[in-house]
Amino acid sequence: MSDPNTIADALRRGSQQLRESGVPNDLLDAQSLLSFALGKDRTWLIVNYREPLASAADRLFADLIGRRAAGEPLQYIIGRQEFYGLDFEVSPAVLIPRPESELIIEEALRLTSIAGWSSPLFVDVGTGSGCLAITLAREVPSARIVAIDISAPALEVAKRNATASGVADRIEFIKGDLLCSFDGKAAIIVSNPPYVARSEMDGLQREVRDWEPRLALTDEADGLSLHRRLLDQAPARLHRDGYLICELGYQQASTVRKLLQQTAGQHWGPPRFLTDLQGIERTIILQPQPPASPE
Repeated sequence: MSDPNTIADALRRGSQQLRESGVPNDLLDAQSLLSFALGKDRTWLIVNYREPLASAADRLFADLIGRRAAGEPLQYIIGRQEFYGLDFEVSPAVLIPRPESELIIEEALRLTSIAGWSSPLFVDVGTGSGCLAITLAREVPSARIVAIDISAPALEVAKRNATASGVADRIEFIKGDLLCSFDGKAAIIVSNPPYVARSEMDGLQREVRDWEPRLALTDEADGLSLHRRLLDQAPARLHRDGYLICELGYQQASTVRKLLQQTAGQHWGPPRFLTDLQGIERTIILQPQPPASPE
């Protein structure tokens, strides 16, 4: 009979508790939490699964499992999340970076390469953890970055991430409301604004609804009020050959198309949309509409 305090048995108990609490990926989360508790990676756990687990580590692991079973996101418990190959600090002050937002990075890098800008200025509106601003700074060493957020606690997290990534000297952090505090001319403005409608909040997963910052999730309206403001503010703050790259919520692309059609020719050229791995249009790319020629 196996020792009840081995790594294997601790993982078995932990994953069962998570599974009974409705946590998806229960074994993977249990492994991640035990790795965090022990300061080891998952490969070490697999190789040493028969090793006894010290009582202090077992108690810490049980506490972590209890937090995850209660719905606290894994990323907040361990305090980290990977994004575009970089490691970011996360806390309940910031939204957890999602893979869908990497579409913004990929498109910004593609457009920068095509344009051949020598020292582009990128503006990240609603920077949160700083994942977009910092990744762009790392990927485009000649770029200058402005990172804006209305939340002071979020900006503190972003500043720490910038320092950890070695790019703090190239990012200006501004506490402000969208683009109201920025009066320059950017090559690219990127944004992942709050886009969950207030009526949709109750239907979110508990990990999102109960733990991630409400300010970063919803505009407390229809989910598009901040997009409308960005569409109004951004043209004057972009070079005429610049771009706005913005993330959208599920099924919001059709509504945004209608918004643009209502002001056709006034601010923006034709929109372009990128789809995520599920085929959902999640990213919009826009260029300012050149002024109409006088008749």
